[in-house]
Amino acid sequence: MKRYLIILSFALFALTGCNLYKAYEKTTAHPSDLYGDVMTPGDTASIGALGWRSLFNDPLLQRLIDSAWVKNTDVRSAMLTLQQAQNDLKSARWGYAPTLSFAPQATFLYEGGAYSNNFQLPVKASWQLGIFGQTRSKIRSAKAKLAYDEDYRQAVRVSLAANVANYYYSLIMLDRQLALSLEGERLYEESYNTTQALYKAGVYNSPAVHEMQASLEDLRADIVDLRNDIATTEASLCKLLAEPPHAIERAPFEAFVLPEQLSVGLPVRLLDARPDVRMAERNMEIAYYGTQQARQAFYPSLDISAMIAYAGSFNALGFLAEAVGMLTQPIFQGGQLVAQLRNAKADQEKAKLAFVQTLYDAGNEVYKYKKACETARDKAGHIEIRVNALQEAYAATRELMDHGSTTYLEVLNAQESMLSAELTQVKNQYEMAQALINLYSALGGFGE
Repeated sequence: MKRYLIILSFALFALTGCNLYKAYEKTTAHPSDLYGDVMTPGDTASIGALGWRSLFNDPLLQRLIDSAWVKNTDVRSAMLTLQQAQNDLKSARWGYAPTLSFAPQATFLYEGGAYSNNFQLPVKASWQLGIFGQTRSKIRSAKAKLAYDEDYRQAVRVSLAANVANYYYSLIMLDRQLALSLEGERLYEESYNTTQALYKAGVYNSPAVHEMQASLEDLRADIVDLRNDIATTEASLCKLLAEPPHAIERAPFEAFVLPEQLSVGLPVRLLDARPDVRMAERNMEIAYYGTQQARQAFYPSLDISAMIAYAGSFNALGFLAEAVGMLTQPIFQGGQLVAQLRNAKADQEKAKLAFVQTLYDAGNEVYKYKKACETARDKAGHIEIRVNALQEAYAATRELMDHGSTTYLEVLNAQESMLSAELTQVKNQYEMAQALINLYSALGGFGE
């Protein structure tokens, strides 16, 4: 009977043997229009290829990112997960080695007034030989899982660096908004004092004074909110650093300069750089070996065990040795093996679909952030002209009011318009910085 099972196993192997040993082949297919219309044909350069320290050359920001990579609990947890995967791979590689055990035994028997004893000091070894590639598939799957966890650690680092940079530039934006608001407070206070003087001189009536005072206090309330926003943003950044809330040292907003060119590069750059794309590829590899192992479960396993023992009694001692080989062929397991294979194939197909979706998600992110960068840069020139014009208008209106040639409402409107335009300019500069940070990380930036 055993001979027929062996013949049957090798017949099955002849039919599907190539699927039992074949290593996973990395996919190279990807959509040709992954980035939509934001990629210039033939363009191989990319800001994603720049080192992040070259693009974000603020030393204060660099120190914050370096500190976050060391202290952040998510990064440290990802590192522990990676170490576990390394241990699993080492364990899988031991699959070719025998299992050794030492189980000493002693038996004492009293029967019919006579004593007898027996000792056995056996050393046992057993091998489970995956002659149909079972052990090899486990090792390859463990390698793929290790690579996946390494990519996951990198994904955590990329996300963390982008978040630190966004918070950092958010603080700089808030600093600029606070400085503009404090300057606005000074101008409002001057206008308020001038309105009071003109009221005392009989030029304005009392509502003018109250209107100007109300505008001044409204601006002061906004200043209080800005200071609170700065404190909470600093606390959020400290949380990423795994530190208690404290003030964050930072550069002036003018220190950030957007690169002249925002080249995206070819899709292959995205495939090579983005850790989530690599993770999706690793998932396909893991699913492939899962299917391979499900097929291998239909084939027999060869188990070899051996024992050598020092055995006997006090009166007679000697050595005992034995070796046993056993071939186990699964025949019927209630449809479990068939179900496992079908489910493994389904998992493999789901991994392929997830990979394709990851590519489209990646391309969509690059498209959106590239458009956001271009939009903010295109708006910058128009906003600057508007700010300059409103600053001139305010200066002229303020001078007319000092000479009593205009009303306080015109001065108030000019002040509010100028301050609003300046805050809009800061907001647009921040959106430009944020879009660049997100575009860079979407292209797989913030590497080692």
